[in-house]
Amino acid sequence: MEKVKVKEEELSDSETPIVKDKYWFQFVVAFSGTFCLLSAAVAFGWNSPAIPKLRLDDSPIPPITGDQSSWIVALMKVGSISASFCAIWLMNKVGRKTLLLMASVPLIISWILIGVAESIALIYVSRILSGLAYGTSYSVLPMYLGEIASNRIRGAISTLLTVMAKFGILYAYSIGPYVSVRLMAWLSIIPAGIFVATFIWLPESPYYLLVKNEREQARRSLTRLRQHENVDEELERMSVAVKKSQENKGTFQELFFDETNRMSLIIIIGLATAQQLCGSQAIIAYSETIFKRVGSTLGASESTIILGVVQLVSAAVSSSIVDIVGRRPLLLSSVIGAAVCNTVVGLYFFLERMEIDVTGIAWLPMLAIMVFIVMYTIGMATVTFAILGEIIKINLKSVAGPTFTITGGAISFIVVKLFQVVSDDLGSDYTFWGFALLTYLFIPFVWFLIPETKGKSFEVILDELNARYRKKKPMSSK
Repeated sequence: MEKVKVKEEELSDSETPIVKDKYWFQFVVAFSGTFCLLSAAVAFGWNSPAIPKLRLDDSPIPPITGDQSSWIVALMKVGSISASFCAIWLMNKVGRKTLLLMASVPLIISWILIGVAESIALIYVSRILSGLAYGTSYSVLPMYLGEIASNRIRGAISTLLTVMAKFGILYAYSIGPYVSVRLMAWLSIIPAGIFVATFIWLPESPYYLLVKNEREQARRSLTRLRQHENVDEELERMSVAVKKSQENKGTFQELFFDETNRMSLIIIIGLATAQQLCGSQAIIAYSETIFKRVGSTLGASESTIILGVVQLVSAAVSSSIVDIVGRRPLLLSSVIGAAVCNTVVGLYFFLERMEIDVTGIAWLPMLAIMVFIVMYTIGMATVTFAILGEIIKINLKSVAGPTFTITGGAISFIVVKLFQVVSDDLGSDYTFWGFALLTYLFIPFVWFLIPETKGKSFEVILDELNARYRKKKPMSSK
């Protein structure tokens, strides 16, 4: 009988030595699941084309002020933070899948409110509701994707989160400038409908089912995900991991006071902070306004669409190379590149404020912003979620995920609320140089603290973190 040779490197810890996992179905599940975030990201991208229209005399509501526009952007973050607190409890009560489906309800209601709104008050309420879906997606999806994916493709699966978010923003960028605010609201319900119609048929996380002592359902879920029947060995490993986590239920105290957990917390909070303080959310939310300010030759709406395409392509590239290049090189490149680009944009606005002729370099800020988006997306925007799903113990994920979202949401609220105010009162050079300075500070953070997790199982990653950060107790002498 002919022997079948299996290369050792082709087997991940989540695969058996008999049958290889078929990855295509895991990507189908991840694609459908991340449609939840795509739908919510449309609401974030909606800011850019909608705010200029709401400030016009023919606005469907009384024309808004600059301060009101900043509240429209910022209130979505309030909803996001609120959802993250709820997700800590709900994701282990109703499940990852059910909670994601539930998130579509406030999102659809938010679009209906915008579709019929005749006052700023309804717009404010709608932004909070869309923030609930946004926060739920970012709290639950990293955990869900990390739990359904095989080791070899876990990085690519996790970074799909950002790809779909950028697709949602591009959806808003591409349609919003050319239709009314009301029509855009009705068209934005479509992605949410696609999510519900497809995801409702797909499997729950086998880890969650094991937590609920539903072993047979967990086996069926894992069989569907791996597309073969030989899952007993992996299921047993999952059961052992879940049993350990049940014996040691995750709490905020454990997250803060255990040496390894505390360092993992510092890493995820640092990454959440870097994502926001580099200025990404402000640039994305106010992109059309920024391009109008720099006098883009293509037109602000067209430049914004190009920006959306650049985001999407960059996220797709990062998703395809994250398991080849590794997490650390992409993050380092991302932080350095984003800092340099912010410096360049700030310099342009400084020269303009000093009334120095910048006609010859009018192309520079647009180019720098495009490069900024590329650098931000290939690392901070994508790799962050891969790391988030890899360095946190199973029993602490339901605490750490929302902590990440709450931190990012709170900082983002401050950034997007102050961006317009600081730019109007002091000048855009102050805002972009501020972003640059804060981003430079994260270079040593990434260099010294971020571990390389490429191709490693959860168990190996956690063992390495324990060896690196846990204090060794001195041996007692008799």
